[in-house]
Amino acid sequence: MVDVDAVFSASLTIAIGLFLIDMVPLQETMVCTEGYHNASTCPDTFFSQSYFAAREKFVSAARNASAELRRHVIASVDGVDYTLDTAFLPGKKSGALLVHISGSDGVGGFTGSAIQAKLLREWNSSRSQGPSVLFVHALNPYGMANLVIGNENNVNLRRNYLLKEEWGKVLSGNGSDTAYDEIVTSLTLPKAPRMVDRYAFFYYLAKMLLKQGSWGFRRVLERGQWHNPDGLFYGGREQQSSVAVLRDVLRTYASVGVERFVVMDLHSESGTAGRETIIADSPEGKALAQSIFQSSVQLRGEDGAYQHIRGLVKPTDVLGKRKGSLVVEEAFATANFPFMLRAAFLERAADKHARGSFVHEAMRQWLRDAYFPQTISYKTSSLSKGVTSFNSAWNYLST
Repeated sequence: MVDVDAVFSASLTIAIGLFLIDMVPLQETMVCTEGYHNASTCPDTFFSQSYFAAREKFVSAARNASAELRRHVIASVDGVDYTLDTAFLPGKKSGALLVHISGSDGVGGFTGSAIQAKLLREWNSSRSQGPSVLFVHALNPYGMANLVIGNENNVNLRRNYLLKEEWGKVLSGNGSDTAYDEIVTSLTLPKAPRMVDRYAFFYYLAKMLLKQGSWGFRRVLERGQWHNPDGLFYGGREQQSSVAVLRDVLRTYASVGVERFVVMDLHSESGTAGRETIIADSPEGKALAQSIFQSSVQLRGEDGAYQHIRGLVKPTDVLGKRKGSLVVEEAFATANFPFMLRAAFLERAADKHARGSFVHEAMRQWLRDAYFPQTISYKTSSLSKGVTSFNSAWNYLST
């Protein structure tokens, strides 16, 4: 005899499960409950869901602020131009320059783009009394548009900003990387992802973490690699167009005589969603950053990871190493490390085995969600913190 209670219980469980799955794409925490046209209550006024919409908001806001706009085509793929845009606003504080960069990590560029759109939309005449400001929008436009970390060549631009002598070292010393290759082999799918792979990934990840240790594992991956053009954290074999354009742009605006500067590279990082960290690369830089910013300031590498990274965006080769100047990263945590890593590996597998399919599109959306949370609280918090940190740098250079 059929156990009616058991059947009912199972049916109810399945129904509730399907209901929860069905509601995942749109949750109440992702909705602007007071409408979508009030900039003071709805952060989606400044955030976008695509690179092209983000670019339109940036350009419109820059024109509203009477900025000097320049468009730089980084790549043309299948008839589509992917552009890096700059907006320059001259200031009366002689020799001072604030550079604000978004999109160096591609898919993670939406937060920085929204902060730039808000700053430009709310620009006012009093800003002209301070330093000159250069906004660089979408350093990696292809990655931002296609919801991936790498650029049109799968190069991670945050491993590509190298000097000539550094290129010689990374290319000669990276013919192979046994530890990196072992991780990639273990975590890379040999076929297009399926639903079960979203969970099976953690089993293989746990095995690698037990074998290499948590910090050892992260160091191997995040220090970058220059031998596997299909892998994650690939630094390329040569300078990429975005980096060349950035250097040229900085030379143009630094030619008038920059005596003091602050460069801010905005990107996503792992951690509790909404946390903001200012990252400096030297003890002296950390001390200066702590005197400038209200946010938590961290020295690169002091938490056990990241210290071996090469190729980060650090344009002192163009701007010089000047007293009182600073290059920092402004990192916004979006998801915990295992979830960001899973999204990145599954997207790579889908790109290789099922490009252009629904599965590939789903993996790109998962990657976007890992690098760009859709909750209103995250968007509101990151906008507020981003504007505050910009103002801190602006005030410092105004004195």
